[in-house]
Amino acid sequence: MVAAGAVLPLLGLYGLLMYISTPSPTGGMEPTVTTVCYVALTFLFGALIIVALNFSSQLGRQAKGQITTP
Repeated sequence: MVAAGAVLPLLGLYGLLMYISTPSPTGGMEPTVTTVCYVALTFLFGALIIVALNFSSQLGRQAKGQITTP
């Protein structure tokens, strides 16, 4: 499950982008644009994380010999 470590940078980038898109007293986006950004980033990074974890699981099973390629 070492390949699952690729998810950590994705989570860090997700957190950074969420922080950047949050409105603040000194600037930022409008609340409506922020909400759209939150939803879009959540779906995008959620899909990327699911794919990375599934790929990691598949590689782990194949390394143990539980799956044979055709």
